[in-house]
Amino acid sequence: MALSGSFQNLPVNNFGLYCTWSATQSVTGNYSDVTLNVYLKYYALEVGSRADSTISINGTSETYTAPAINDYSSGQHTKLLKTKTVRVNHNADGTKSGVALSAYWRFSGTYSGTAISSITASTTITLDTIDRAAPTVSLSTSSITSSGVTISATSSATADIWQYSTDNGSTWTQFSTTAGTSASKAITGLSPNTTYYIKVRARKKSNQVYGTSSAATVKTLGGAVVNSVTALTADAATVKVVINVTVYEASYTNTLVIKNGSTAYLTISGLSWSKGTADRTVTLTAAQKTTLLTAMSTIKSFTGTFAVSSYSGSTQIGSTSSKTATVSTTAANSGPTLSGFTFADSYATTTAITGNDQLFIQGYSKLTVTPGTATAKNNATITNYTATCNGVSVSNTTGDALTVGVVSKSGTVAVVLTVTDSRGYTASVSKNITVLAYAKPKVSSLTLRRTNDIEAEMQLVFNGSISAITVDSVQKNSLLYVRYRYKATSATSYSSYVSILSAVTQSGTSFSYSNLELRSLASDQSWDVHIQIRDQLNSLSSLDLYYVIPQGTPLVALRKKMVGINTPTPAAALDVVGDAKVSGTLTATTLSGALAPAKLSAAVPISKGGTGATTAAAARTNLAVLPLAGGTVTGQVKSTYANAGGFLIEHGTANKDACFRATRSDTGVSVYMGVGSGGTNHGVYSYKLGKWLVYADGSNVYCNGTATNVTGTVAVAHGGTGATTAAAARTNLGITCTSLYNGSLSSGSITFNYGNYNAYLILGQPGSATAIAGIVVPKGMLTTSDVKYQITDESYYRCFNLKYSGTTATLTISTGSGTIKRVFGLT
Repeated sequence: MALSGSFQNLPVNNFGLYCTWSATQSVTGNYSDVTLNVYLKYYALEVGSRADSTISINGTSETYTAPAINDYSSGQHTKLLKTKTVRVNHNADGTKSGVALSAYWRFSGTYSGTAISSITASTTITLDTIDRAAPTVSLSTSSITSSGVTISATSSATADIWQYSTDNGSTWTQFSTTAGTSASKAITGLSPNTTYYIKVRARKKSNQVYGTSSAATVKTLGGAVVNSVTALTADAATVKVVINVTVYEASYTNTLVIKNGSTAYLTISGLSWSKGTADRTVTLTAAQKTTLLTAMSTIKSFTGTFAVSSYSGSTQIGSTSSKTATVSTTAANSGPTLSGFTFADSYATTTAITGNDQLFIQGYSKLTVTPGTATAKNNATITNYTATCNGVSVSNTTGDALTVGVVSKSGTVAVVLTVTDSRGYTASVSKNITVLAYAKPKVSSLTLRRTNDIEAEMQLVFNGSISAITVDSVQKNSLLYVRYRYKATSATSYSSYVSILSAVTQSGTSFSYSNLELRSLASDQSWDVHIQIRDQLNSLSSLDLYYVIPQGTPLVALRKKMVGINTPTPAAALDVVGDAKVSGTLTATTLSGALAPAKLSAAVPISKGGTGATTAAAARTNLAVLPLAGGTVTGQVKSTYANAGGFLIEHGTANKDACFRATRSDTGVSVYMGVGSGGTNHGVYSYKLGKWLVYADGSNVYCNGTATNVTGTVAVAHGGTGATTAAAARTNLGITCTSLYNGSLSSGSITFNYGNYNAYLILGQPGSATAIAGIVVPKGMLTTSDVKYQITDESYYRCFNLKYSGTTATLTISTGSGTIKRVFGLT
């Protein structure tokens, strides 16, 4: 390291560039001003000026014009070409190395026999380190008050500027410019009961570098600080607030505010507490307790905020400190009271029967509950009265009588009256009422009919019961109405009621009635009858029964030349409605008209003109009639000609052709096919009416009686295939079968030509060990969307999809098991 030096480049005989440098340093600025002098050394020289000469210091270069030299004087000369100064900044620690110095001068000539184009001299230097060490600063605090603190600082080196910060170094305040190694300051204007992070920094005079102390945590004295609060029972006999508070100044007075959210419920002022941290107990006066409970008149409890503020006179010191705790009431101390209630049956109809409004009839009496005196506590109010009975609840807010209504349950039934106060506390009183079981009148059996089911005279018989309504061992219930009315079914209105109460026999809760001559209702039409039974509850529990009396139906109706059985209007000489059974014999003279086969319960025997069977096939057999197509003729029809030789089919009249199949008994040939042609001599024998033109036995075909064996093929033109093999037959008939796939496809898909074939034959195995199954899909069934097909046997199936696109058909394996083996195209 150095602050000056030199370097050179002399190509020959002390001819070349010679450079010197020097540096002037700034301690406070942390930089060096470096000056470089460039010289040309020579003995005798004549050279013109050079405008492309350069000088460079630490990367800062300058191009300049070197002067012309014309000097032949004796001795060695040194000519200054250029001087340049550049400011070089040091690193933060004051060091600086690698500073490059260089100079360039073009000669372009020969000196002492040596050709020299240009000369460059350069070097790299390290500058002396500048002092940049910060002073070591320490800090102490004292005299902490509610608004200030005194700080004392020292420095390891002489400092000419001293500053402090109360916000951990974010902002700085200068408090001394006296050079020295220590300084102090009484800081004022701080907030009470506030934590500050204080630092001091001092500027080293020699290099103006700051040193900073570590932070000192200082909390100013001030208002009390709440640490915790015990849950408060606001309706206790004695209400005490237990609050743990740290007090910094005993001379301050304190105010406690109990809040619900932002709403203040209670404020207690003038509290004096000793300095330090301790539980402070604040006992509420009766007025303060009332104030708090009044504020809580609509709530049972809340999470209270207990806020403490400290004052010096009327000036608040510091900020308000708070903690939360539960403030609650209890049902025992704040719940309402209820003196009771009264109840009654408020329905005049039922009380008229029982004579006692304290008794109830199930399903009809109306329960009314009248609340007694309900009292709320601790400034709450009664907000609701609810009466409950048998699952039904009725409420009001006034305390007026509550109509619960009909009680559907019988026996001893509980009635509960509940009052609720504004806090939500409740009080209940329960009483039992007696509900008499009741059901409307019942009829267990009833008969309403015409005498003999046909006459105009009506018969009415019934039995029933009513419910007992017993009060003090006295039955209060009885029948009030037993009556009926009627109308023709076609009529629109009933007759007036006809009472039969006086004829009803009553025994306790049972009753009965019997009248076989009730009244006459014309038998030639049907009638609607309405029977009504009521007990003392009258219309509330009326039993209404509706019946239709059908038109009278005679057993036997005698009409002119006609007899009707079970019908008054016979449509035949004998008209029977219903089944008939005849033990004797029916003769043709005793029957007229048709006898519906469906009415027969068994087969009519052949001996009586029937078939003796219940099925068509059996009937044909029993009657020896011709069978259906495809059957065998076994002798039912035979030629009418003698010497017919056993032909079993009669040909018919002359000049009539026939085609038939028969059995010839005289030759033993089992099958004949014959075509009859016109003429009088048509048989193999001259006396036969028909002549066999073509017939066959087991070996030959006979044409006009001449036997000919069938050889070769039947031409396509004559209805044959023109071939003796299946392949040739297909070809002759224009059917081509082309293999499109041969393999074993159980997944994925295959493609084949679409458009060249009329149908596709797909063969495969639904299961691994089953027989081959197949399906033919006409081309017309393929679409551009997948359609699912399947091959199957009795146990397995393989599904696949078919579609086409352009000239390609695609088969894709779908669900099931097994494989597709072959695909053929049919044309």
